[in-house]
Amino acid sequence: MNAQTVFLIVNLIGGVAVLGSYAIGLGYFPEYRDELWGGINGIWRNVLITVMLLSGAAYLTFCYFIVFREDIHTYGTHFILGPHTISLLTGLFLLSATMWMPSAILYMHTENNIWWVFTVGALWVTALSLLSLTGMYAFSTTAPIPVFDRVVCTVSLSIITFHCLVLDAIIWVFFFHK
Repeated sequence: MNAQTVFLIVNLIGGVAVLGSYAIGLGYFPEYRDELWGGINGIWRNVLITVMLLSGAAYLTFCYFIVFREDIHTYGTHFILGPHTISLLTGLFLLSATMWMPSAILYMHTENNIWWVFTVGALWVTALSLLSLTGMYAFSTTAPIPVFDRVVCTVSLSIITFHCLVLDAIIWVFFFHK
C-alpha cells in the first residue's frame, strides 16, 4: 500500500475514533461537560472554541496536501519508517487524542490519580507527536517538496500543535484543578 493510502486510512479510522470518544463522552456523561473545560470560562471559552475550529481546519488542510498533492507522498523516505513515518506519527496523535476524554472522565468519576496521569500523558503524547510532524516539515531538507507545500503543511501543523501543546497540554492541565 502506498504512503498516501495508509495515511488516509489512519486518518479515517483515527478521526472516527477521536470524534466517537468525544460523542460518547459528552453523550453518556453530560454531568462532566463543564468540568471538561478545565476551569476555562466566559470569553476564554469562546476563544478556545474558535481556536479548536481553526485547528481542525488547519489539520484538514495538512491532510489535503498529504493525500492529493503531487510528490509530497515521497516525503519521509529518509526517516526510520520511510514514508510511513508520517502515518505513524499521525496515528499516535489520533490514538492519544482519542484517549484524552475517556481518561479525563474516568479521573473525574473515580478521582483515581492514575487516570489523571493517563489524561496528562495523552495530552502530551498528542502534542509531541504533532510537534514532531511539524518539525519534519519545517526543518527536513531531505525531500524535494515544493516550497509552497512545505510552508502550508508547516503552518497548518503549527496551528494545531500550538493548540494541543500550549492550550491543552499546558494551560488546560494548569487550570483543571483551579
